[in-house]
Amino acid sequence: MNRSEYFRLDADQIGLLQHVGNAPRAVLNLPCRIDLESEIVEEKVLEAMRLTVTRLPFCTLRITEHKDGTFEQYYYTGEPEGIEIVDLSKKSDDKVDDYILKQAGTAFENNCNESQLYNFKLIRRAGGKHTIFFNGYHLIMDTYGVMYVITYFDKVYAALINGTELPAPGIGPETQIEKSWEYRGSAKEQRDIDWWKEQFATEPHFADMNPGTSKEYVKGKNYGKALSLLQMRAISMPRRIPAALVRKVNAAALEANLSPQLYYFLAVRTWLANNSGSEDVTVGTTGARRATLWQKHCGMTLAHMITWRTQISADLPFADALKKLDISQKNAYKHISVYMGDYLKDMYERFNTPDKTLYWSMVFTYQPYFNIENVNLKFTAEHVNVGVTPYPLYMNVMPRDGSGDLWADYIYGSGYLKPENLEKFHAFMLRFVEAGIDTPEKTVAQLLAECN
Repeated sequence: MNRSEYFRLDADQIGLLQHVGNAPRAVLNLPCRIDLESEIVEEKVLEAMRLTVTRLPFCTLRITEHKDGTFEQYYYTGEPEGIEIVDLSKKSDDKVDDYILKQAGTAFENNCNESQLYNFKLIRRAGGKHTIFFNGYHLIMDTYGVMYVITYFDKVYAALINGTELPAPGIGPETQIEKSWEYRGSAKEQRDIDWWKEQFATEPHFADMNPGTSKEYVKGKNYGKALSLLQMRAISMPRRIPAALVRKVNAAALEANLSPQLYYFLAVRTWLANNSGSEDVTVGTTGARRATLWQKHCGMTLAHMITWRTQISADLPFADALKKLDISQKNAYKHISVYMGDYLKDMYERFNTPDKTLYWSMVFTYQPYFNIENVNLKFTAEHVNVGVTPYPLYMNVMPRDGSGDLWADYIYGSGYLKPENLEKFHAFMLRFVEAGIDTPEKTVAQLLAECN
């Protein structure tokens, strides 16, 4: 049967399935496009792909969905499927883009039941160019897991080319899965749920990325009720954060002992607060449990979506606002293991908002995990839009290459945001962050007035 013994899903995996509900399962695809700049040996690339996914246990996981709605998973011990060369060398770059977008937005076979939960392709393009397409399913990996696969593939390919020893195989996630269930129902989980309930003892004001004067603006109170569709057509609009500014942020953050992401996030929540006229701003964000080296070597590290509520006075100096955000984030991450629905359910009922409603205007993530300087192949890597978004806006800050630039990939619902509004915000973010670093004694309100 090419399978090993069944075992239960991670508690986080169950949470993801509950969160997605009846939405198309393709919404949990994590597709990545890697445009190669190095010369390659195609046969070695295919062999490196095969060795990568067979030597990383989390890649071989498959899900069995039973008729009673329960799930189990197992390691598939057969050969990987679909590792192949896709010859598009006679097609235009637009046709290549169309092929990748279609692959990215297609659910895995049999709606992810009893099927391989990744795709790995080598695409021949015009002019002797090559692109690698990898798509991992969120049920067995998160973005860190995708980057883990690509980095491991690079090491395997280098070993095959150089005739050196292959990198050590990955570690199976069974222990992590059992520990996730030890947490569910524990006293620690209850303390975390109680902490989150306290954060939402009063209804937060959910701001909007659209300016308040625009017809797309949605009033903050009971925000989710205003959305007509759970899934919306998604458009991706990547915008560059120049390397010079990235270095400036990193240096300032290091000196202040802060996370660099807080500088970008302060710009986000300042824009939202200004649009809504409220200093009480809530967005979605993710934080992953990566507490041990064992988890990092396992690869199957799943993130938790949290509803991050922040109250920052516009009269605070830039430097003090960052410190307040730092405390807020550390408090939230301390309680991050609890599944979102457990602490939001009571809030939905209290504020008379239907369960599974979209309660925030945007999701912000900062994921500089991919150190492209330490890989052998030269390439540009980028996230691929799956075509639908469960959130009005997903702002994902990640690197694409070794240039030092970061990219804010704005994945937005076309029925919710106009691209010109995002363009205005992105330009504001760059000005606001740099001005804040240069004059940290200025208040948020002063910087807003100068940079808006």
